[in-house]
Formats: sequence, structure tokens, C-alpha cells
Amino acid sequence: MPSNHVLTCAMLALCLTISACASPANRGNRDNREISENREKSARTAYAPMPPSYEGLSLSVDALDVRHGSLRIEASMDDGADDVSVWLGEACEPLEIGRGFTTLSKFTWSLSRDELARAIECNLVVRASGVDDEGNRVERRAELPVTVDLQADVAESMQLASQQSSGATTTMAFTGPARASHLVIGDAVVGAEDLDDDDSVGPSDNGKYVSSFVVDNEDLARSVLAQRRVTVRGEHFLATVSVGAVTLGASEANSEAETETETETETETETETETETETESGAASESTDDAEAIASSDDGAN
Repeated sequence: MPSNHVLTCAMLALCLTISACASPANRGNRDNREISENREKSARTAYAPMPPSYEGLSLSVDALDVRHGSLRIEASMDDGADDVSVWLGEACEPLEIGRGFTTLSKFTWSLSRDELARAIECNLVVRASGVDDEGNRVERRAELPVTVDLQADVAESMQLASQQSSGATTTMAFTGPARASHLVIGDAVVGAEDLDDDDSVGPSDNGKYVSSFVVDNEDLARSVLAQRRVTVRGEHFLATVSVGAVTLGASEANSEAETETETETETETETETETETETESGAASESTDDAEAIASSDDGAN
């Protein structure tokens, strides 16, 4: 019995000795892992760029015109930056559109037909990224509303009563002496909404009939950039676009076309003038030859 007691005590002492020796090593490994993880976390935090602060951007549109089939926007900025980008508005997915060049106080940006159609749907947001006086990153933003409108070109009885953009389309309502069955915009023909073939539907209180059309924004953008007429019951309208407080006029949109037309007209006029001059010179030469021939005949007779 004493031998068993001694053996049990010896085994217990051995176990305690092994545990006492192993514990510090295990704790040391855990401590080392925690230290390594903390160092990695600190390194990631140190090298990760701080997110920029967001501020409002003071911006004004100076001019709109059409160049090479795109809408060109010229704008001025207060507290701007040379790193400028233009995005679709919050109503749509975040998407950078257009192209251009910038300085610290101005930028010029161009939108294609498809980009202009999306801008009519979503508006525009201008982002100017820079660094403030304390060296912190800052991004200034400004929203630019984009709207399309129709101006009467050759229209007397039909009038645009209202319009509203929703998604990728714009609904336009016209008033006139009779219902309009369709609207023509460029190569597209748009049928009237809820049109009854019988005019017994009757006019409104002011004696006018209302005709409503849902037009794709892509067709409107194409009409704006190409200055193609919108026709309702044989009467014509021109589509214009406004960005911010500036509206694109028909004169600006047609400036390139008018310049080319004037050049062609001048060339044709010069050609016609040269032709007339040659014709007159030829006629004068023939008259001189005839006179000389008559004079020779008279001398021979004498």
C-alpha cells in the first residue's frame, strides 16, 4: 500500500511539472499572435487613405453649344479644382459620363446624344476633388438640373401646354383646335396617348383639344443636337435643352450648319459670278469679231 501511494504522488508531481513547463510557452504563442495581428492592423490603418470630406461647390454654367454632334457645356467654379468629373444625378446609378478639360476655375465638358438622354432623365452632378489648406482631401459637389423644352418654330394654332420627364421618356401635352393623332420627331412617329378616333370627346373649357404624347429622351436628345423639327398637325417646334440656368438657343445649335451653308453659298456665288464674267467676255469677243468681219466686207465692196 505505501508503494502505491508513493507511485501516485510521483505521477502527480510529474504531471504538474509538465503542465507548469508547457503553459508559459502556450501563453507566449498567443501573445505573439495578438501582437502580430495588432501590428498588421496598425499598418493597414496607417497606409489607408482617409476618406474625403464633402462640401458644396459654387458653380455657374456660362454657355451651351453644339460641337461635332455633342452638347458642350462651359462653366465657372468658385473654390474648384483641376480634377473634375461629371456624373449622373442621384435618381440614377452612379455613372461618370462625358469628357472634357478643366482648370482651377473653369471646365468645358461634352455629352454625346446617349449621355444627354440620360442627363434629361437623371440631371448631372459635378464633382471637383482637391486638397484644402490643411492638406486634407476634399470633394466639392454641385447638382445641375437638365431639362428639355420645345420652342414654336412655325406653329400658330398648336401650343405646348405641359411636359414632364419620367424615367427614359418625357410626356408632352399640346392644345389645338382639333385632336392630333401623332407627333413626328426626326425619323420617329409617336402616337397620341388615349386617343379616341371620335372627336366627340370634346374640347376643354377653353375650347381647345388636348393631345398627349410620350416621347423617348433619346429622340429628344437627337432632335436637340441635330436641330430636327418636332411636328404636330403640320406645325413645327424646335427642341432645346437647359443646363442649370442657361438654355441652348437655336442659333447656337445651328451655328456650324449655318457656317457651312454660308461657305457653300459664297462658293456658289463666286462660281456663278465667274461664269457670268466668262460669258460676258465671250459675248464681247464675239461682238468684236462680228464688227471686224462687217468692216472687212464693206472695204471689199468699196
